[in-house]
Amino acid sequence: MKKYQIPGFALTIAIFALTIFSCAKTDVVDAPDHTVKDAPNIPDGNRIIIHFGTSTYRGCMYSFSNCIWIGWDTKLTNFMGAPALQFGNGDDAQQYFGKFFPLTGDYALTKEEAQELGLEAQVVPAGLYPVRDAASGLATGKRLVSFDFESRQPVAPLVNPNNPQDNIGQLHNLAVQVALHENRDALNQLAGDAKAVQNLLTEQVARFLDEAGVPVTATERQRAIALDLSLDFGDYAARLEETRLSANDKNVLREVFNQAAATPVRSPQELSNFVSLMTEYENELASAARLNNRKVVLSMISVLKYSRYFWYWKSISSPEPGLSDAQSANIPDWVWADVIGMELGGPIVSAVASAVVYLDKR
Repeated sequence: MKKYQIPGFALTIAIFALTIFSCAKTDVVDAPDHTVKDAPNIPDGNRIIIHFGTSTYRGCMYSFSNCIWIGWDTKLTNFMGAPALQFGNGDDAQQYFGKFFPLTGDYALTKEEAQELGLEAQVVPAGLYPVRDAASGLATGKRLVSFDFESRQPVAPLVNPNNPQDNIGQLHNLAVQVALHENRDALNQLAGDAKAVQNLLTEQVARFLDEAGVPVTATERQRAIALDLSLDFGDYAARLEETRLSANDKNVLREVFNQAAATPVRSPQELSNFVSLMTEYENELASAARLNNRKVVLSMISVLKYSRYFWYWKSISSPEPGLSDAQSANIPDWVWADVIGMELGGPIVSAVASAVVYLDKR
């Protein structure tokens, strides 16, 4: 059985002993908070860590959804002179990751860890690494991710400790992936019944968030169920105007959104360019006194960056026939839905909106 906890900054992945990452933050003077009283609760990013299942025996390696452990019988090994992950339960791991394992933050292999594997201490750089059959020559069901540089498709690190709401994006990605992955059969049976899909995903995302230490109130559940997801989320400027943010914060986000929309993502290199651009905005705005509601603005940008990465990764790692929109240069409607959804109803609405609009549009 999987359990989710939230004690700190990173999540735990199939392999390595839980390590708490901390970062120094520069104190800044917050501008007045103009949010209204019925605004959703968005948790502080620095209290979000999701730990799947049991503890592990090495450090923390980031994937798109932070560090995760799902019980794939995973171990770190030496494969032809390079560090590698071997999945004993390879079929389950490949169903979850598809063709590529997304390493979204650089991983430092320490001298002690490297010596155990007969390797040199090194930094494994972020990027997309192929998931392949273990090289045993037998149909064992095992899979392998070799972190050799030749197989890597470079992508800028997604994880950004300079954004205090960085973990909101990580939480969002994990909630969407878990909800879609664990309920795929039920969702297929409900195909065509948008309201039933929305109700199911609301309950599943709420359960995930509750277990992850981000409790969902009855009001927040009702928001997610009642939200009109037939809106044109592709018209992000109109949807942004409908939010409760101040005119100043809307102007800031409009600039970010326009730049994001004008940045094509058709390849890992273009994805890297997009991630770098959004990270620059996060770094600038994290200490900007001009924001009226820094937490919400940084949360929305985090979700935009993580979600764009997630859905591009999904489109090339687990492509579905006819899903051309996810592979196009444009940001899909479901990414705008989860970005706007963060302001409309917090993490639950953000994840539900993303999954529902995706299932409706695919």
